[in-house]
Amino acid sequence: MTTEELQTILDGNILSKASKEKLAALHSAISGKEFSDILDAEGHQYVEFVQEGGGVWGTALVGYLYGLEIFGIRFLKVAGTSAGAINTMLIAACRTKADMKSEIIRDILFSWNFADFMDGRPFIKRTVRAMLNNKHFLTINAVIAAVIMITLISIPFALSSETPLKAKLLFLIPLIPVLIVSLIIKMLYNSFRKHNSGLNPGDIFLDTIRKTLDGFGITTVADLNRKFVQKEYDLNVNYRYGNGYEYYNIALQNIEKIKNNNLEHIDQTRYRIFYESAVNNDYYKNNPFYQLKSEYIVVTTDINAKIKVELPTMANLYWSEEELKHISPAEFVRASMSVPFFFEPFQKRIIKDDDSVKYAWKFWMNTKPEDIYPVGIFIDGGSISNFPIDLFHAEEVFYPRMPLFGVQLTSDSDILSEKGKTSEQILKTPFSYAGNIIDTLRGFNDKSFLTKHTFYHLFSIQTVNCGKSSWLNFFMKRPEKEELFNRGFQAALDFLSQFDWEKYKYERMMLTMKEKKIMKEADTPTVG
Repeated sequence: MTTEELQTILDGNILSKASKEKLAALHSAISGKEFSDILDAEGHQYVEFVQEGGGVWGTALVGYLYGLEIFGIRFLKVAGTSAGAINTMLIAACRTKADMKSEIIRDILFSWNFADFMDGRPFIKRTVRAMLNNKHFLTINAVIAAVIMITLISIPFALSSETPLKAKLLFLIPLIPVLIVSLIIKMLYNSFRKHNSGLNPGDIFLDTIRKTLDGFGITTVADLNRKFVQKEYDLNVNYRYGNGYEYYNIALQNIEKIKNNNLEHIDQTRYRIFYESAVNNDYYKNNPFYQLKSEYIVVTTDINAKIKVELPTMANLYWSEEELKHISPAEFVRASMSVPFFFEPFQKRIIKDDDSVKYAWKFWMNTKPEDIYPVGIFIDGGSISNFPIDLFHAEEVFYPRMPLFGVQLTSDSDILSEKGKTSEQILKTPFSYAGNIIDTLRGFNDKSFLTKHTFYHLFSIQTVNCGKSSWLNFFMKRPEKEELFNRGFQAALDFLSQFDWEKYKYERMMLTMKEKKIMKEADTPTVG
């Protein structure tokens, strides 16, 4: 970023005063840093980027994106779930890969009234608003209900009854609220059954995303794939040190460097096999962009097949090739953000006799044509994978050409809970016990991956603290959106200021050697 570009941002009104001060303080430390070895003709540096889901906290993701983009970072691979899926889709759809997208996405999200997406019955919107505005909403109403019930139960004892009939009628009074509550529960149950177990159909959200993509000239999945998905030389990028044998030679030098620095921990036989395979790898030797490609991935969960679904990668499980030429990729986003019970699950009837569908079910599920499921039923991808950073983890890394960046979302309350609880707190009530079970299972795929690959927490991932706001606050006003945007932006500056590309490459190769057991397991301290 040049001094002139910095001044333009500081003079603008996109950032808060605190964000401008932080930018001015860290500008010189970040500008000129290397973040990747894949660049375009304008000097933009390309990375892979994964965004966590988090409802209306998605505005913080855009602030983070803006922080990366103003320092020349661009994206070859993008992935996300729920709110992360919205940003992933907009990154892929708007402008070109070399252009900044965050300002456009910011304007889009700021123009949306999130409350419009609650397109169920009006009383649902009123109830949710009341719950968000008063954290003691349920407690207060439970107390009021208890007081009313106690009062009604007391009436027969407080009033005298001259006849047996009158006494019976007085004792029936406490049944009135029970009948009312029963009717309300029955009404809600019937409503859930009628509306596919969701408070909101989600139709307005789908229509809004579809129109937004239409505005970018993206009306079908085929349109978006043609625009964003390229590979190797078609990407029109360059390797930092030259497009000849430079990548191949530098990779071999660094593989040997790692061996020399860790001689006592290297399994020489495994290392020799690995090194010889690298030396004889003519693909990388003749093409520094071998297997390099751009792609976008939206994650959702199919509760019928009971699998994590990556779209458009696995789209042919549900949509035929012909359908993908006509349906909007907005459907992928709608499938990803289907918060259970809050939104209706997204459904897709499967054309079981289509050749592309049959091939996909054989490829992904090893399923015979007669056993293909009739329908896909999608809920929020976060139920299995809210932060799908594993999608871009390549076990076979010749030598890193670009890094994998990830951004997660949290809040003050989440940070407190991450410090751990006592057994008394967890087992205090059946509800607290059940809540901890659900929190453990939710996103278990991501937690398992990151526990095994601690490298990413150390070098790739930054967390944005969204403060006291609720991820379900669909009534968020512009000032709250601006605060989230600035929180994301400041987190991006923190990450960029401490990122070390050379160390990243070295440690990422160390991870590959550990996974291939080139680093001796016996030298790793263990317990037991």
